[in-house]
Amino acid sequence: MLRWTTYDLIFFDCDSTLSTIEGVDELARLKGKDWRVGVLTQKAMDGDLDLADVYGKRLKAIRPTRGQLDMIEQLYWERLVPDAETVIAALHYLKKYVFIISGGLLDAVAGFGKRLGVPPERIRAVSLEYNELSGEWWRYYDQAVQKHKRYLDFAEGPLTVSSGKPEVVRELAGDLFGHRFFIGDGSSDLATKGNGVDLFVGFGGVVVREKVEREADIFIYPNTLAPVLPLVTGVAGWYALQNTPYQEVFMKGVRLCLSSAVRFNKAELAQSFQKEFETVQIND
Repeated sequence: MLRWTTYDLIFFDCDSTLSTIEGVDELARLKGKDWRVGVLTQKAMDGDLDLADVYGKRLKAIRPTRGQLDMIEQLYWERLVPDAETVIAALHYLKKYVFIISGGLLDAVAGFGKRLGVPPERIRAVSLEYNELSGEWWRYYDQAVQKHKRYLDFAEGPLTVSSGKPEVVRELAGDLFGHRFFIGDGSSDLATKGNGVDLFVGFGGVVVREKVEREADIFIYPNTLAPVLPLVTGVAGWYALQNTPYQEVFMKGVRLCLSSAVRFNKAELAQSFQKEFETVQIND
């Protein structure tokens, strides 16, 4: 039996993974267009439509302002998935490389990532261009006025199509050494499986997407990111995190991984993980 692999480069999706919201859908709710935009988001995340077919349509329907993106950043933080902040802090404590790759909007995702301690150079999302002649444009020196600048266009790229995240993984990983781990909820995240990352974990704590549930290497059902710690670090993490603020969340993750709350879609993965932790005393 192969020993459990540990991972050094950890990639997180943002919407419905680090936070319980879908940022673009929340923007649509502000404009009273949540049903129309939400349907498009759902189809793209489920893999029924390519993200490229819906990205521009959603933004044209919403036409957000800079100030509204600030509101989404705050909402990301207020709706943080349980244990997300502790898990990321623990990964940094263990000297892991942590990244965020999102099809969300950079203005909101970057600010949210900064609050989680993720350096801006390790965050990728979709940039917007604003109409510099909208509102009281002549008051360019007034930051309050700048918040009213309205959406004009978005930067097309790998994060505005369903198959683009593997390209971003490779770009961010660069020459960094180590195995790569990705966790996300949608079909665009699933595209990284076997295509840039060594282990893909589906996250169903906010929404369970059938295709991701079926095809992920591992699938997490409960609304917590605690299982990420033992999955990333193996038993070495248990030793390293003893008597630290992260010990409790680590053991919570182990208990979940050894229960039906986390599904291993490959028998050899399940057996390897169980073998890895057979000597660990788990306190209920």
